[in-house]
Amino acid sequence: MKKIFLFVLLVFTVLLGSCSAKVYTVGDSNGWIAKEDIYYEWAKDKEFHVGDSLVFKYNPYLNDITQVPGALEYQFCDTSSPKAVYNTGHDTVTFKEPGYHYFISSNQAQCTLGQRLDVLVVHDPSRPIPTPPPSKILPSGDIYKVGVGTRTGILG
Repeated sequence: MKKIFLFVLLVFTVLLGSCSAKVYTVGDSNGWIAKEDIYYEWAKDKEFHVGDSLVFKYNPYLNDITQVPGALEYQFCDTSSPKAVYNTGHDTVTFKEPGYHYFISSNQAQCTLGQRLDVLVVHDPSRPIPTPPPSKILPSGDIYKVGVGTRTGILG
């Protein structure tokens, strides 16, 4: 009985460890700063999953985090249509969906100097995929009700 309990406890611990989300501090001790290639080097050996979080630490009087929708906005430091803007100096972004996620500084000079980060988020197979909400199917064309009314008349 004791061996079974230890085995179950071990399996539970392993499964719990594989299902837990990770929290990454962007740039580690450097934080969110303008420095060329620092974020590429920081992210290249990491695998990001849905449920993981990024923590951005920076001076809110000098900077912010702007999440942009795509690669072009990222490449050209275009903040005209952001997905989100964070400006507290200690912001946490949790990944809710797989795909590429792009973060830049809204300060054009700093973004151009390399203060930007793109990450690929993958779905972790050990975590369940959330089911999408049911879609509403709208009728199209004419709608007929069959057998609802009565018809009276004279046959002749």
